[in-house]
Amino acid sequence: MDQQEVSVGLSTQEAKERLEKFGRNIIFKKSKISFFETFKHEVTEPMILLLIVVGVLYSIWGKLVDAITIFAIILALVLTEVFNEYRAKKTIDALEKLSAPKAKVIRDGKVTEIDTEEVVKDDILVLTPGTKVAADAVVEISLGLETDDSALTGESLPQKKEKGSMVYAGTVVLSGEGHAKVVETGKNTKMGQIAESIKTVKPPRTQLQLAMKSLSGKLVYVAIFFSIFIPLLGILRGQNFKQMVLTGLSLSFATIPEELPIIITMVLALGSYTLSRNNLLIKRLRAAETLGTVTIIVTDKTGTITEGKMKVASLFPVGQEKELLEKAFAATPLYTTNPIEIAIGEKAKEIGVKLDSEIYREGGVRGGRNTRSNIRKSNGVFEVFTIGAPEDVINISKDAPSNVKQFLDNEASLGRMVVGVAYKRIDESQKDKPFEEIENDMDFVGLISFEDPPRAGVEETISKVNKAHVRTMIVSGDYPLTVSAIGHAVGINCNEVITGVELDKMSDEVLREKVKKSCIFARSTPQHKYRIVKALQDNGDVVAVTGDGINDAIALKAADVGIAMGIKGTDVAKEAADAVLADDNYITITKGLFEGRKFYDNLKKGIKYYLTIKSALILVFLIPVILGLPMPFAPILIIVLELFMDLAASAGFVAEPAEKDIYVRPPRDPKENLFNTRTLLDIAVSSFLLFIGVLGVYLYARHITTDVKVMQTFAFSAWMFGYVLLAFTSRSEHEPLLSQGVFKNIIIDLWAILALAFILMGIYVPSIGNALNLAYIKPIELFLVFLVMFVLIGLLELRKYIAKRSY
Repeated sequence: MDQQEVSVGLSTQEAKERLEKFGRNIIFKKSKISFFETFKHEVTEPMILLLIVVGVLYSIWGKLVDAITIFAIILALVLTEVFNEYRAKKTIDALEKLSAPKAKVIRDGKVTEIDTEEVVKDDILVLTPGTKVAADAVVEISLGLETDDSALTGESLPQKKEKGSMVYAGTVVLSGEGHAKVVETGKNTKMGQIAESIKTVKPPRTQLQLAMKSLSGKLVYVAIFFSIFIPLLGILRGQNFKQMVLTGLSLSFATIPEELPIIITMVLALGSYTLSRNNLLIKRLRAAETLGTVTIIVTDKTGTITEGKMKVASLFPVGQEKELLEKAFAATPLYTTNPIEIAIGEKAKEIGVKLDSEIYREGGVRGGRNTRSNIRKSNGVFEVFTIGAPEDVINISKDAPSNVKQFLDNEASLGRMVVGVAYKRIDESQKDKPFEEIENDMDFVGLISFEDPPRAGVEETISKVNKAHVRTMIVSGDYPLTVSAIGHAVGINCNEVITGVELDKMSDEVLREKVKKSCIFARSTPQHKYRIVKALQDNGDVVAVTGDGINDAIALKAADVGIAMGIKGTDVAKEAADAVLADDNYITITKGLFEGRKFYDNLKKGIKYYLTIKSALILVFLIPVILGLPMPFAPILIIVLELFMDLAASAGFVAEPAEKDIYVRPPRDPKENLFNTRTLLDIAVSSFLLFIGVLGVYLYARHITTDVKVMQTFAFSAWMFGYVLLAFTSRSEHEPLLSQGVFKNIIIDLWAILALAFILMGIYVPSIGNALNLAYIKPIELFLVFLVMFVLIGLLELRKYIAKRSY
């Protein structure tokens, strides 16, 4: 088969017709995400049922207008909860679609990459090392094709696939290349038949989600205790029984922290989706959670630090360019995404090289030697063409010229990548022998160097992450001088470049010491990368690692955040990783790190605010009951509060811009408790100030009037002003609000306007006031209430200014 020869495959129109006839190639069924199902799930939640009970009791014990108002608020709350949950689920589903595997097929005579779901019967699958087979198919062309069928059969040994053999959906190509014609898709595949009996499996929760679920479960008991204790105490002190029961039921709904798990899921899901829209496709939510804690990035060089746009720069020896390129082209695989092999093919075609032989066997890169070979056949003659690391090609060659090392070092010192090419003719008796035996006593053909300059902006980005206390380490399979030159060009300056051979001689203890300072590793294999990752983790580092090959899967899985290359990465690498780098760009990784820090910051702010409000609410009701005073809010107002609290905590803080110090502070310790002493103290101080303000205003109102409705209006106004102001000051732990920018978070701004408009309408629109049990108070009195809360909550801002000046 000619190097350029491919099957025509289906036409686009034929594929479209088959897709309509046979359906999508979906093996594992996913439960549909519908607004109605989410609504149904939400209205059967215990807290919503509790609210409905409150509404029913209001209908029995209270006025009809109160009951109607309660049910209107219940509907608004349910819709809010449903929208938040539905939005999070849809976002996670969108993430899965963005990072879904692709399949290479031949359509209209060209190799085309499509979604796996779009593979249809009679499609021609292109199988290359690392490919996950998309459907059951019959092999039509096999060039040393071997697959790992363990996912289907449990058999761990590689399975050779000759022409006429079956390959199955879900299995992985280990070596060789080939074509296979699809015979079954979707549920009709072997894997699909197994999947029919498997129910949809939910993705595992992240550590933060689990911790928050546990905390939420514990806080439920605290909330229930006070929801029973406060009404019971009120009844014992002679307050109205019905009013106390309604207060207890309303208080339980408002104080039970059922929103906490949803807040975390929303922050992680929406943050992950933002990253995915910017070329870092988050596959697992735990990656978004961990990104903000990364202390070191272990990255490839080619296409990540560099542009990945290889261009032939120089050839050795001079005067034999056509022969060198012809033999190099003959050594490349039939299908490739490798930038070097693509550049060789383009240059060979440019000078008119055309191969008239067919590939008999392909041999990929194997452990211990960084070369790959093709055995080609022409008119009964078998020839071996080898390409790879120059030193390895020189070692297997019998006649390399003496000045080859000088050329290699000169080119490498310029940051250029260099490959060697070797060739020999073999007897037919040798054609099926292992490549390790065939690749010796070769004829040296020459060296080819390639220009691949650093990406624009990488040097500045590396400097930026260094300031944020995140190190960058290059682990490359390239020549040491080349890696060192590129490292220096982007600001990664190490006195020592460690090679794979040197690393093999190191014990784990020595390696742990070396990785504390070393930042460039050359001629490294995926196994070396895995050892480096483990050594860093043993030192306490949180590691993000990039990888693209089959053997990189072990390092990607071991890393705290495994990132597969989206362009040159194999399906195996992408499946093992937590995220996929769609543009193979180092700068995109660093954006993810800072976004990860922002996720965590916003999550912490939202939860702190949420728990502060819950704590203050309990105090606001507990102290008046102890003092024998009427309830500061009517039960209906407690339910209104819950609506505004949910909106602020679950939506407002998600949209908060990044803190100014995010680019200079060290990563947080992943073992750090979200609720450390400082956080708990902040919650206590903030909730106390809010409580004192509301209680003070309430006692003042009691001093000037005996009308309970007016007292409750004063208290409720103080609460609304206080917790709106608290939302603004909670936008940052350290940065004063004026420095941040008051109007930088449009969601919080709109929420605040809505909350303030609500209190104004409740007080000054009689029909709304009557429905909410609010009374008229003078505008000057309302302003004074605002002023009291402004001063008290303003103390939190004053603390920031003092801390900043002392710092």
